[in-house]
Amino acid sequence: MVDNVNEMEVADYNILHNILAAFYRMWKLKLVIVFATAIGVLLSIAYLTYKGEEKVYYSSATIYSAVYGSYTETISGVTIMNTYASVLNSTRVCERAASELAEYGISSAELMAMVSEGKITLSGASTESKKYGYRLLLRTTLNSPEHVVVITNAMATAYISEINELLGDDILQVFDEARMSYSSAASSKLITIAIFAGVAFVLSAGIIFVKEFFSSKVYLVSQCEKDKDLILGLLPYTK
Repeated sequence: MVDNVNEMEVADYNILHNILAAFYRMWKLKLVIVFATAIGVLLSIAYLTYKGEEKVYYSSATIYSAVYGSYTETISGVTIMNTYASVLNSTRVCERAASELAEYGISSAELMAMVSEGKITLSGASTESKKYGYRLLLRTTLNSPEHVVVITNAMATAYISEINELLGDDILQVFDEARMSYSSAASSKLITIAIFAGVAFVLSAGIIFVKEFFSSKVYLVSQCEKDKDLILGLLPYTK
């Protein structure tokens, strides 16, 4: 039993010092890691050059709860607005919006797909009463600027119309309609470069670590302390 315990202690000791040796070798081979990271940066630049800059276009409309002359009903509308935020993806809302977009040939199925894919979002809502959003932001993001604004306004109008009709009261209103679309890069160049560089860094460092961890070579004195058979001789220390 004692021998088994000693063997386990030696094994744990060896694993720990193999890890230290692997990190030691990573530090010694840091120029290799830097070189691999630089290659990753160059590959990201080549990728961005080949792909070109892809832009997306977005527009937004704001939805409020406001009942003139009644603070109580306004607060009630805030609760309703947060509770029914998920209705945006319903068939009724998308069909209502599609009827407004008939001249553009946009169907309710396409609108539902846009919501499911995150191209049409309704943010600012919360199911917790202490965190209720007093303003919901409906945002549309597409690769083309042609229909961004009309889709945003149609979906906002359809959403509040459906909720108001469901409750039998005009509690929700569109306060700020979408007026124009804005463009932005679909993915930041810096983020793309960072991803390529990060992957190259992790791969190169990981390969060195794994290779040296399982290596039969000894790099640290501490690796020999538990196994005297590894010591072939002693050299006197001198300045």
